[in-house]
Amino acid sequence: MLALYQVARQLLEDGRIVEACAVLEQGRTLDPTALNLLLRLGECLARAGRTAGAWNVFSEAAAIAKSSGDPRAARAAALAAALEPRLSRMAIAVPAAGAAPGLEIRRDGVPVAPAQWGQALPVDPGTHTIEARAPGRKRWSLVRAVPPDGARVVVDVPVLEQEPRELPARARAAAPGPRRPAPAVLTIAGQGDGDGGWPAQRVIALASGGAGLVGLGLGAAFGAEALARRDASNRGHCDARSRCDAAGVALREDAQAAGTASTIAFSAGTAALLAAGLLFWTAPSSAAGAPARRAATTAAAAAGPGAFSLVVGGSY
Repeated sequence: MLALYQVARQLLEDGRIVEACAVLEQGRTLDPTALNLLLRLGECLARAGRTAGAWNVFSEAAAIAKSSGDPRAARAAALAAALEPRLSRMAIAVPAAGAAPGLEIRRDGVPVAPAQWGQALPVDPGTHTIEARAPGRKRWSLVRAVPPDGARVVVDVPVLEQEPRELPARARAAAPGPRRPAPAVLTIAGQGDGDGGWPAQRVIALASGGAGLVGLGLGAAFGAEALARRDASNRGHCDARSRCDAAGVALREDAQAAGTASTIAFSAGTAALLAAGLLFWTAPSSAAGAPARRAATTAAAAAGPGAFSLVVGGSY
């Protein structure tokens, strides 16, 4: 414990306040009654701008010292009182008439007790994520910034919307599934083996090449979508350590799905182009005097977040 205290003091002297607070928080978990450490932690948090955290630590230290008759109780209480005018506060207002049964409110992932709803509670300045959830209701969340130096913020939680009721098993089986986009289709028709015509293998090669180009185009589109979703998550929803709020998590999941689809589409498109080249250059030349045959070839390519398909067929 003494070693942690000395490390934190050196970090504070060097101006590395955030690191010093982290070391003192670690010491607090080892011994939550160490008064000197608590007082130093409160001072560290106050210097870091975390006024609510510092006020809580000073108040806790004052209570511990008072219960044991320690004279440091007066100092801790005075430090807490000096911070009170600077405390920023947030009140979470819940409509009494529209509160859903089993409603749960969380601030930054920590549950807020129903007895605290509507109360202006001290919070550290900065952004805070408020979430509301209840059985059978859609989840609601909001990111709200709290200014420093005695700001007052009220967050109004709306009446949560009902989740759509699940259909019975028989109705689900009869209900039509989600409509998928029609695959891109490329048709190439030409003369088959005959005078002036192309061998059917070369026609199929051209169809495969066209489908490969479609795959590369889809891969580029999904890649752009993945980058857009990732950039959107970084704009106020996720920090540098990839810690995200609810909206950021959804955007990151969408970006990952689009990235997977891009990789699949690029791979399949490249394979189709390679196959097209091989088919085209290994196709036999037309046999002189052979009866002309009409060759028709169809290629279809489709991609989704989880798969890419390519179908080539024809008649000749």
